[in-house]
Amino acid sequence: MAKKLKPAKRKTAKVAALVVQTAANPSNAQAGEKGATVAASALLSVLVTRASDGSPVSNLGATAGDQNSVVALPAGWEFLQGFNVPPGGCLMSVTQFVNQGNGIYNIRVVPFVENDSCAWLSGQYHYVVQLTKKIKGTTFQGSGLGVLTIS
Repeated sequence: MAKKLKPAKRKTAKVAALVVQTAANPSNAQAGEKGATVAASALLSVLVTRASDGSPVSNLGATAGDQNSVVALPAGWEFLQGFNVPPGGCLMSVTQFVNQGNGIYNIRVVPFVENDSCAWLSGQYHYVVQLTKKIKGTTFQGSGLGVLTIS
């Protein structure tokens, strides 16, 4: 008599939703400014909370960058852009990532630094901050759309 085999148990990945809210502050940035300098930079604030209970999600990356050169975002962070910029506008470069604690993060941006002719233009720059981070066996995911207005 043949022995009946039990199907193998599949491990299901735990996925949890994050709420990613972002707001842009032109800060020092004005039309015509360019370069990787604080004087030409804008600040994107990001608040990350758990969708399940609204609690802040901290420790999603360490502070990095000196505000004067391009820096990579921490693992799991993505900065998507270029899908809606002022006519003739350039992409943005990230020059600083700041972990403020309590689920609050800042991303400092300047006009694309790899092209000397890139400067801020008046208008709206749309962007998305997207997160995928594995914490203690659970993958947290979320994204938020923001608009930076330069005048």
